[in-house]
Formats: sequence, C-alpha cells, structure tokens
Amino acid sequence: MSWSIRRKLGATPVGGTAPADGPETYDRLLPTGRLEAFSDGVFAIAITLLVLELHVPTGREHLLQGLGDEWPRYVGYFVSFTFIGGVWIAHSNLTRFIKAADADLMRLNLMLLLFVSFLPFTTGVVATHLFASNLSFHEVTISTSTERVAAVVFGLNLTLAALMIYLMLRHAGRTPGLAADDVAEEELQAFAKERRSAMLLQAAATVVGGFLPLAAVIFYLAVSVFFVIDPFRRMRARARRPARANGEPAEY
Repeated sequence: MSWSIRRKLGATPVGGTAPADGPETYDRLLPTGRLEAFSDGVFAIAITLLVLELHVPTGREHLLQGLGDEWPRYVGYFVSFTFIGGVWIAHSNLTRFIKAADADLMRLNLMLLLFVSFLPFTTGVVATHLFASNLSFHEVTISTSTERVAAVVFGLNLTLAALMIYLMLRHAGRTPGLAADDVAEEELQAFAKERRSAMLLQAAATVVGGFLPLAAVIFYLAVSVFFVIDPFRRMRARARRPARANGEPAEY
C-alpha cells in the first residue's frame, strides 16, 4: 500500500509506532472513495431503469382507463423506488461512519449491488403477472400460482438485498480499523440491528406472498417507506439529546 493511502487511513510512517490493531490490519484496508462512487452509480442506474417498466397506454380513447389498468406497474415501481432509496440511505450512513474498507466489505458491497441491480427485472415480473387477469376486488383473495410465484420472487430479491446491507453494517461495526471511532462503531452496530429488523420483516412479507400476493406487495411498500423515514426520525431525535441534557430548548 502506498504511503498516501496509509496516511489517509491513519497509519503511522515508517519508524513510528504501529497502530494498536497492528500493521497487518492496515495493509488490508482500502479507502472508501471508489466503493462509494461505484455504489452510487449502480443505485442511480437501477432506480432509473425502474421507470422503463411503466407502459404508456397507446389507445387514443379511454386514456384514463388505460392508465388505471397499469396500476400493478405503478405499485411495483413505488415499492422498488422506495426500497432502493432506503438502501441508499443505509449505505450512505455506512460510509459516513467508516474510514476504510476491507476485502470482505467490498465483497458484501458487490453482493448488495447484484441484488439491487436485479430489482428492475423482478419488478417487471411482479408488475406483469400480478393480477394480470384484472380480477375484481372480491376475487383478489383467490390468487393464481403465477401471481404467488411473482410476489415471492420479488420478495426474495428485496429480502436478499436487505440481508446484504445488514451484513455490511454488522461487519463494519465489528471489524477493527473500519469504523471512524468508538462512537461510529456503536452507531454502526445500532444501525445494523435496525436493518436486521427490516430484513426479517421483508422475509416475513415474502412468506405472506406465497398465499396473499397483494397483501405481501403492500407489506413490501410499507416496510420500504418506513425505513426511508426512520433514519431521519432517529437523527432528529439524536440531535435533540444534547440540548435536553444541557437544559437547553431543542432546535427544530
């Protein structure tokens, strides 16, 4: 590793005292710049490709009805958009609290990007086959095997992506030399617990998809929206704690 990278990661120069984690630990670390840039690019492309699954009605008459018939595609789009947005927020929090990456974190990141980049395809599958027969609301509870398979495939994709971001956060919080400091390490471990809950909820919704596809997709959307909003709520709560501890009014 070059001296410039060693200095960026906080290693000591030749002849100085080695870090507490040992020089061999720092020889395995890499700067996070390329991990962030590559990941942001994949997130941006995947979230853009989602809109290609939305079809424009071709009929000159009854446009409103044609738009309404495309509702499964709109649902799939919003589920995947909010899910990728939530994963991007979690990934941004991860890179905010680490000063370096190791080979295992890079591999986990690649696996995360694999499942994120696969989402436009599985979104198309669920949008094409979810209630393609235009069932009435009463008949929605009688789902076909095709609809159940589509909902489960979509749910598995979401669950595996949620699993990867959880494993990344847990790895970063437990591996010496990755977290920026002790406070960052605690934040990563706490955030990993939150994302574990998200992964378990996604897995539970996938099981539901094997019986009630519509209920499962609504569950996917609810979980994705919650984990887009929740990080901002928690950051706001943390920002108010010092003010309350000092007896000062909280800022909003």
